[in-house]
Amino acid sequence: MVFAAEQAANSAPQGKAKAAKVVAHAAAGYGNADAITQEEMKVHLYFLASDQLEGRNLPSRGFDTAALYVASRLAEWGLKPGGSAANTDGPLQPYLMPMELVSKQVVAAESRASITAPPPAGRGGGRGAGGGGAARGGTPAPVALRTTDFEYGKDWTVVAGGRGAPPLEPLDAGGNLVFAGNGYVVTKTRINPYEGVDVRGKIIVVAGLPPELAAQQAAAAGGRGGGRGGAAQNPLGENCTDYLTPEEYGAQNGAVAVVTIANFQQLSAMGNGNAGPGGGGRGPALNGPAFQVPKFQRPPACPAVPAVTAGLALTNGIFQGEKMSAAQIFYGAGGNAKQDSFELSAQKKLALHVAVKGEPGHGENVVGIVEGGDPVLKNEYIVISSHLDHIGLSAPLADGHNVNNGADDNGSGTVGMLAMARAYAEGAAKGMRPRRSILFLWNAGEEKGLLGSQYFAEFPPFDLQQVVADLNLDMIGRTKGPGFSDPDRTHVLVNPGEVLVVGPHVSSDDLEKTIETVNDAYQKMTLNHFYDTTAPDTTHDNLGPQPNGQRIFYRSDHYNFARMGIPVAFFTTGLHPDYHRPTDTPEKIDYQEMQAVSKTVAAVAWVLANQAGRPQLKATLPEQLVKDMKTAKDQGWGKVTPVLAPVAGEPK
Repeated sequence: MVFAAEQAANSAPQGKAKAAKVVAHAAAGYGNADAITQEEMKVHLYFLASDQLEGRNLPSRGFDTAALYVASRLAEWGLKPGGSAANTDGPLQPYLMPMELVSKQVVAAESRASITAPPPAGRGGGRGAGGGGAARGGTPAPVALRTTDFEYGKDWTVVAGGRGAPPLEPLDAGGNLVFAGNGYVVTKTRINPYEGVDVRGKIIVVAGLPPELAAQQAAAAGGRGGGRGGAAQNPLGENCTDYLTPEEYGAQNGAVAVVTIANFQQLSAMGNGNAGPGGGGRGPALNGPAFQVPKFQRPPACPAVPAVTAGLALTNGIFQGEKMSAAQIFYGAGGNAKQDSFELSAQKKLALHVAVKGEPGHGENVVGIVEGGDPVLKNEYIVISSHLDHIGLSAPLADGHNVNNGADDNGSGTVGMLAMARAYAEGAAKGMRPRRSILFLWNAGEEKGLLGSQYFAEFPPFDLQQVVADLNLDMIGRTKGPGFSDPDRTHVLVNPGEVLVVGPHVSSDDLEKTIETVNDAYQKMTLNHFYDTTAPDTTHDNLGPQPNGQRIFYRSDHYNFARMGIPVAFFTTGLHPDYHRPTDTPEKIDYQEMQAVSKTVAAVAWVLANQAGRPQLKATLPEQLVKDMKTAKDQGWGKVTPVLAPVAGEPK
């Protein structure tokens, strides 16, 4: 069952109103945490971040290989599998939690866009059919319409099917054109660019964004991305209530499609023949097509018509002979100038045909469990999570290296968990078993939008009310070494012996107390709460885009547990110049730091697994989190769902 926001904020799971008093243990009492070594982590990391795994993109053979590697270690150490329970092949698939994926791609060779219109005045044509001239006797002949074709990927493209967007579908549409400025209808400012124009049966042409959205996007440029969750709150308000996008207005008012004029970045991508489908280019994407999780797809908040993006040639064709030129429209949008709406020539028509093909895929979380020893409490869980994937290949550096190895992001968290799992299993074999169970969750697709953790939270294999806390590790391997410098002021990186802790101050004071008590008695790291806030000020999260900061709390896998009313703590050492670059390699890792963080998290998990009570959520939670908790409840997250049997192509 999913907690409602108010229930999660004010009620204790299982009826326990208070967390037990935190007791500091001797090091030997932390579930064999002292057995965690730098050497084992280095061995794991040099494999997982090797060029041979090709950056662990999801989906890819490199990611599958990484999943098998983790599963093989869990099987070797004797952890209980938490994945597929039926129709498995071999000893490793039971540790895998499959996710079905699908990719829908535009078939460029079969997709067409064309404009039929009078030829430009004083010219004899273009790429289309010829005609025109004067009849004998000086009587003007009827103007012959000309059809000009535009190449998919070069002159126009489709960007659809991303996170939160409807899936890509075939399109056949045609009609006259209406220009509508940026095309947004905004209730609070009473902006309606469609006053005086009729869009029924027509194609809406738009350029630019409302100033509020443009400013937000400009502020976010260069911040930590990679598909992180928790998008910043829309300054226009609630979609479908406070504002309508051009596609949504079109659906409500009978339009057949929307054409968006490309901005400068999109035009650059169209000019790059190797950018691939995601960037609008014509060549194959280095990491293959984009995949979605079909089980996540839901009807949109309000209906929307299909949309395409127009490049330079198509934009010129659309505005040829009109009251405003393509250049005026393009530069006006770039400057966020208000542009008046108008209907284009009644003789001009645009026809669009988008052909689409589908391709199945797969991904997998990896799940292993150290079962608790208490006959009752073993049915409760401490979840330790990290993401196993990275971003795959990229354009080569000057030395030819094009693998985003992801040693820190998130090879470091991955191998820290492996070291913990091995130490716990070794301790359990010697009789050191926690009262509650400890579940290790290596998530797939964090870089694609927290996919694996969403899958676990939305379709859990057991009641998530049994989860006491989630401790998440993401990028725990880098520190400011001698001579370190970073020109990016938005990056925050720790000193040796320091760790950023994100989440307890936001979600659970009880959990923060446990972390502090354990740390003071054990590794004595410096706990840095710079990101542990949702209200940036002069000393917290103040380097990111204002007014919302970098929103790190919302941008790793712990957040999908927070959405389920579960106390969370996210451990990271921060951002550095090698983030999401092929230079994120194993020799740059501070293994002593990684060991200290891993020992600390292992000790915190051990105490949480053994104390009598459970950490409680704060009475007041951030507005965005409360909204997201309600959305998760409304969408039915948390319904206990049997793990899928291995899907087609699943590794074994």
